[in-house]
Amino acid sequence: MHSARSIPVVPAARVPASPRRAVDFVMLWLGVAVLTLAGLVVGWQFWHLDRIYSGVQVAGVPVGGYTLPDALSYLQQTLTEPPLPAVVVQGEGQTWTLSPEELGAQTDLTASLQRAYALGRRGPWSQRLADQVSALLGQRNIPLQVVYDPQVLRATLTRIAQEVERPPQPPVTVGDWSAPARPGLRVDVAASLQAVLDGLARGENTIVELVTYPVDPGSHLIGATDVAATPDMGAGPSVPQPLVLRSPDGTLEFALDPAQLTRILPSGDPAQLDEDALRAIVEGWAQQVAIPPQDARLRFDEARGQVEVIRPSAPGRRLAVDATLQAVRQALERGERTAPLPVVAVPPAVDSSDLDRLGIRELISQGTTYFRGSSPARVWNIQVAASKFEGVVIPPGEIFSFNEIVEDVSAANGFEDSLIIWGDRTAVGVGGGVCQVSTTVFRAAYFGGFPIVERYNHGYVVDWYGKPGLDATIYTPTVDFKFRNDTGAYLLVQPEVDPVEGVITFKLFGTPPDRQVTVSEPQISNVVDPGPPEYIVDEGLAPGQVRQAEWPKEGMTVVVERTITENGVTRVEKLRSVYQPWNAVYLVGPGTSVPGQADTDASTP
Repeated sequence: MHSARSIPVVPAARVPASPRRAVDFVMLWLGVAVLTLAGLVVGWQFWHLDRIYSGVQVAGVPVGGYTLPDALSYLQQTLTEPPLPAVVVQGEGQTWTLSPEELGAQTDLTASLQRAYALGRRGPWSQRLADQVSALLGQRNIPLQVVYDPQVLRATLTRIAQEVERPPQPPVTVGDWSAPARPGLRVDVAASLQAVLDGLARGENTIVELVTYPVDPGSHLIGATDVAATPDMGAGPSVPQPLVLRSPDGTLEFALDPAQLTRILPSGDPAQLDEDALRAIVEGWAQQVAIPPQDARLRFDEARGQVEVIRPSAPGRRLAVDATLQAVRQALERGERTAPLPVVAVPPAVDSSDLDRLGIRELISQGTTYFRGSSPARVWNIQVAASKFEGVVIPPGEIFSFNEIVEDVSAANGFEDSLIIWGDRTAVGVGGGVCQVSTTVFRAAYFGGFPIVERYNHGYVVDWYGKPGLDATIYTPTVDFKFRNDTGAYLLVQPEVDPVEGVITFKLFGTPPDRQVTVSEPQISNVVDPGPPEYIVDEGLAPGQVRQAEWPKEGMTVVVERTITENGVTRVEKLRSVYQPWNAVYLVGPGTSVPGQADTDASTP
């Protein structure tokens, strides 16, 4: 029998991993990480399409993650007393701390939020991402935009000047007693005003020294007609005392100084008052006093069927010029040194203190257009233009003007460069996309049966607006869109923009009139084919490179009929639009052969 032997088992040698496999493994995980990061970035950008980037603050209040309407509502609730720079005026040993009312200060939350929304959306992508990251880290705080009324501030400084100024005194001799001449003091209100505005523009607390200058006793301000001899002073001069006019509440004062009194009373006789000279002085005061009233901005909550206040109204004021002239006449005739300054309150056209009276009860009409696929700059301009109309209210019988509300379409007003129609071309210009907004407002008014006061169609058919015949172009300040509110109640204009889906809607709320409106399909005639394509040399393109800049459009005449039945009477209105044909345009590199011109280069613009 053979004995069993144990055979030792030698473990197999471990084969080291191939360097190539290790590299592949690292590259795989690196790719996964890059894709994950890219997904996060795309998701982050998509979520913020209609929201302010996370981490952004306005005046220390976090508004990141909010849409513009929600951020506006949040700021209005949070900033009950918005922080404003302090302004201190000093002069002749006196100090005045100016209140917001004396500065004519008004906060512009909408402009502040537009700056907050723009953060992370302008410049190259590297700059945009850097801004988004810094905002996320809490490093981006947008200062509150504050608008100051120079007229109010001028009136404040004029009041202060009246406390500081003193008339010059010529030398006086009475018997053995004599007094030397004393220079006067004047305040340069315009220069002082500019100093205050410069400090406010820096957004910081400001201490301003009044800009003053001396007035020599021998200057033209005090001449032979400024003084009169009196029995107890012999030949000594007597300087006329100022006539002070003060408002009933004591907040405004103006004075007719000796030089002005001499100008309006050259003979010293009130019966020979120079009315024209006095009116010129008083009208200057009126410019300083005038403050336009501020209309309320509102929003209609459709879920609750109630009107909400976005911005409260505020009364304005004006100086009653004729009443002021009469007050001066009477004071001069009676030899009085004071007179009332008749300042009149100007009520706002839209008063937030009496919302029920406005009659804004339900939806009357709306218009919608689509812009999905627009460039980021065009989407931005649509949002900026639409925001200008947030809360606008049209009083009964008044005319809505698109240009009056949107104001200047410029970079200074928040708009960016995009494609616009320029003559017989589309070109890059400021404000491309604004006509999408005017067209949408026009449709809301047109479908509601409102009288159209002014409207122009585009030069050619624009695909963004769907079927032709219901567009409205604007070009500030000359080409406008206007309609009249004929409902007998106030009309609230409410824009809604969805930049993700590319939809803009304008809704008109008020008291619906007793009318029915139907709009026909567009009736197209006089169709004109576009001409042959145009080829233009672009030195920025390589030889042989071709890029299409314009697409062909047929010219046509379009008529849309609007049938309105109101109070049992039916009328039909025709809206006629004439569009010109639009040729295709190609940009080509130098030396490129073009169809139909085998041996000829394209034209150079």
